Amino acid sequence: MSPPFDLGAIEKAIECIEGVLQAKVVGSDTIEEIHVLSRPSKPPKLLVRDIETLLQAKFNLGIDHKKVSVVTFDVGEEEERFLVRPVLWSINWRKSMDTVQVEVEVKLRDKICRGNGSDSTLRTKNYNFLIACATMECINQMLGGPTFAVNSVSLHRLQEAEVVLVFVEYRGMKRGGEMLVGSALVRDDAYEAVARATLDAVNRKLTFYKEYVEGEQGGSR
Repeated sequence: MSPPFDLGAIEKAIECIEGVLQAKVVGSDTIEEIHVLSRPSKPPKLLVRDIETLLQAKFNLGIDHKKVSVVTFDVGEEEERFLVRPVLWSINWRKSMDTVQVEVEVKLRDKICRGNGSDSTLRTKNYNFLIACATMECINQMLGGPTFAVNSVSLHRLQEAEVVLVFVEYRGMKRGGEMLVGSALVRDDAYEAVARATLDAVNRKLTFYKEYVEGEQGGSR
């Protein structure tokens, strides 16, 4: 059954607001979530108010501001004290005779997202890619859609150190994909380094505003 409103029309309208790069609206009978990618030119609180006003004026729809999540790209260092970033929480494996399954958990403040992947136990060379994809699944859950995709994973030895490089494609911009790269030193666990490198690729472009993370969990000020 189709929702009583046009999700595509709402997304296009939100994307016309100054500073908005992309919008994703989730809902059936009512709007449940709105995910917005934006530039740092407009404060998130003001952007949310603009969205509330737009929905009320153009579509006669009221929405709780806590249902709107704002993510900003390319934020300057002077704003870092107001921001939080996703961090690796855990990696868990399950192996059978034929299949290996991995579950990666990524934490943003008090919220934990889980990504999963599976492959044949014979394809051990794919385990690093499996870890990276499961990690990226967590990030895409936070954004409400497949905004990022893992392109490749490689390990390199530099003198005494081993380094993981993860290339990630950003698919959010309508002008085409943008390639990002993240890196991490291998310490005790190469798979953990793969997950950290994946997050590093995203963290260079992606920043969650602290006040909206807290707001989602009922702790907004």
